[in-house]
Amino acid sequence: MRLTRSWRLLAALFAVFALVAAACGDSDDADDVVDDAVEAAEDAADEVEDAADDAADAAEDAADEVTDAVDGGGQTLAIVSPYYSAQPATKEVVDAFTADAEAAGYEVTLVDTDNDLAAVNSEMENAIAQGADAVVLGMGDPLEFGAGLAAAQESGTPVFGLDAGAVEGVTANVTSDNTFLGESSAQAMIDAVGEGGRVIVIHFDPFEPVRLRGAAARALFEANGIEIIEDVQGDPADSTGFAKTTILDLLSKYPEGEVDGVWAAWDASALGAFQATQEAGRTEVVVTGVDGQDFAQAEVAKDENWIVTVRQDWQGIAATAVQTISDYFGGTDPSDQTITVPGQVITAENAAG
Repeated sequence: MRLTRSWRLLAALFAVFALVAAACGDSDDADDVVDDAVEAAEDAADEVEDAADDAADAAEDAADEVTDAVDGGGQTLAIVSPYYSAQPATKEVVDAFTADAEAAGYEVTLVDTDNDLAAVNSEMENAIAQGADAVVLGMGDPLEFGAGLAAAQESGTPVFGLDAGAVEGVTANVTSDNTFLGESSAQAMIDAVGEGGRVIVIHFDPFEPVRLRGAAARALFEANGIEIIEDVQGDPADSTGFAKTTILDLLSKYPEGEVDGVWAAWDASALGAFQATQEAGRTEVVVTGVDGQDFAQAEVAKDENWIVTVRQDWQGIAATAVQTISDYFGGTDPSDQTITVPGQVITAENAAG
């Protein structure tokens, strides 16, 4: 180390001073003075070198701790999802997040409560009791998870959302710009059916991201003279089957000329609506969806009556969530409780059919 050379030089200087001082006295005493001075200076140099080495070791240990925090460092992220097996979009974003988090050095666990929202609370509590470093909500409405969020706050465990809501107790929620998703899909419907068109809406207001895009769509429809003749709450437990059965019934209720389109807040429901129009021979009724799932893009690419889906960037959401968590563990709080990732309108021209 450079400090070692400096203190060795200082020891030599002490020796020179001692020699000069000794030159004025008895030679035996001078030798003793020189020896004592050199020994004291070398002892001092050794002590400084040891202290410097200890400081360097401590700095390296601190740097390693920061690196471990930023790179995962074996910390456990407990994903709790009510929709993992039921919703293709949920599975896509959770799988992408898991892959990115594990690549960053995290240990990831996953519990799917299979549409049981109440069970999310107990699973969050279990994860916290088992020492998870963070809980990650794989969608679901956090307003339903009060007990789990309370347990997290009491234990100091951060909670992050993957396309969930932002309520008290959620450190950060990474999601799409749901206003954009709602408005852009509604605009595609408006462009297709024109002013005075009559549409059916399939929504799910209990889930905050879907509620936001539904509100944006309704506002745009109203502003453009589009009449919502049926406003139906979908069923996330059976999105496609429920939508198909419901739209088949409504196509019987509204003959040709009385309904122009079906706006669905997510692709799994849009698929059911599309299947209903195909089965009923009512392809004059156009369909729009949101999520940009592979099956949706494949249907849109056929340039039939499923005219648009708006793709959510699930890989981007997952990567942003992992980075947000790593930053948090590294000492940087999220810039906002809700972090949005842009979406993309998919039509027959740019669909990956």
